[in-house]
Amino acid sequence: MTGISRRLLWGGVGLLFLLRLIVAVQMPLVPDEAYYWLWSRHLQWGYLDHPFMIALWIRAGTFLWGDTPFGVRFCGLMGFGLAMFWLCQASGRFFPHRRDVGLRAVLLLNVTVMAGIGLVPATPDVPLFMFLCLSLWGFSRALSVQGQAKASWGWWMLCGVSLGLAADSKYTAVLFGAGLAGFVLFGGRALWRSAGPWLGGSCALVAVLPTLIWNADHGWAGLLKQGGRASQWHPERAGQFLGELLAGQLALLTPWVAVLCCVGLWRSRREGSLLLWLVGPALLVFLLHVTGDRVQPNWVWVLYPVLVLAGAAYAGTVRGAVLTGTLCVLLVYGQCLTGFLPLSAHLNPIARLSAGWEGMAEALSAESQEKGISVMVTDDYALASILTFQKAEHVVFMGQDSRWAYLKGLTRKTVQTALYLKDLHYGPVPAGAWALWRKDGGQPVRLYSLEMRHDLSGWIVQ
Repeated sequence: MTGISRRLLWGGVGLLFLLRLIVAVQMPLVPDEAYYWLWSRHLQWGYLDHPFMIALWIRAGTFLWGDTPFGVRFCGLMGFGLAMFWLCQASGRFFPHRRDVGLRAVLLLNVTVMAGIGLVPATPDVPLFMFLCLSLWGFSRALSVQGQAKASWGWWMLCGVSLGLAADSKYTAVLFGAGLAGFVLFGGRALWRSAGPWLGGSCALVAVLPTLIWNADHGWAGLLKQGGRASQWHPERAGQFLGELLAGQLALLTPWVAVLCCVGLWRSRREGSLLLWLVGPALLVFLLHVTGDRVQPNWVWVLYPVLVLAGAAYAGTVRGAVLTGTLCVLLVYGQCLTGFLPLSAHLNPIARLSAGWEGMAEALSAESQEKGISVMVTDDYALASILTFQKAEHVVFMGQDSRWAYLKGLTRKTVQTALYLKDLHYGPVPAGAWALWRKDGGQPVRLYSLEMRHDLSGWIVQ
């Protein structure tokens, strides 16, 4: 690859990153982001759904930029930039004899729909990915100086600390850690005989202690909630769930990139078991999970650093995958920014998740003022969170979900009369209730019902 070609490709990566920043500024917050924003108003060492890291990141971003979509997403966007750098550096260390493998890995990553749009919202996947890439970089440096015991200790410690911080972001980091431990113990290099890996493992344990302590203080609620998914058993639907998993990853990776990653992973077996060890535990867990329930598409994000490494190192030319992937990402960005495709709300996930919340909050505020009722309740934690983020006047939103019991600083309250808000999707409206549409520029997106409720208790979301 010539110097000019390399500069053009890096320029393309920079352009995609700039577009991602523009989307982050322009796209309204989605409900799950608002839920994590609410966490950031009540910082603690853990929450029912995930560990604490995303709340800490959002708190830092909103401290700098205020309670705006860009403020909520700022640290995630910067973290993704660092992740690309560390992934590039790790690629060069793992495969020093393959030219431009770091650039190829960064290109493949950036042209996936998952990175292009899935990492714009502030979710636990963003810090998870950054810390996994940092852990990979530390691991690659540790292997490169393994013959110099003391020189490798610092890199093993960096690998361990970042792996622990990844687990403080999302529990699925444990699957990556299991693969890394398996390679150290059984990968054929006798790494377990040196002190470095044990130092790294100790650092990982120390880094994850806040999450473990919070779980211990709350009856292991977070670990049980996530681990409890594995207890479901519906083998008759395994084919359906597996098909949905494969189709979802083809869409998120984009088909050509997905093929390159799979081919690269298969070819990597010829030169050692490192990449297979790193993805093995997660692949096994996901394949077992489809016997009972769906594997949500974003769960597989824990595999993406290794998958793009495999595709970049072993799968041959990436030009076609980069061109088609870039086209897919640009189409998604265009739809986010302009809505040029006249899709119905049912077929437009971007509008369904992000459009019309400010107008709906204003309509609910007016409805509340007209009825003389200052409290609205809903069973949907995400709906309560996104409406709270809008800071509507004359109304307080109250959630009835059990999640609020694990969030300190919320005041439990009983109200005599409230308006009960429910997401009806597209109808029908139950008897005794009245309807309210959330709209995107005048086009109906989602239907909600309102009705009077009495003697309700819950946790105020504010």
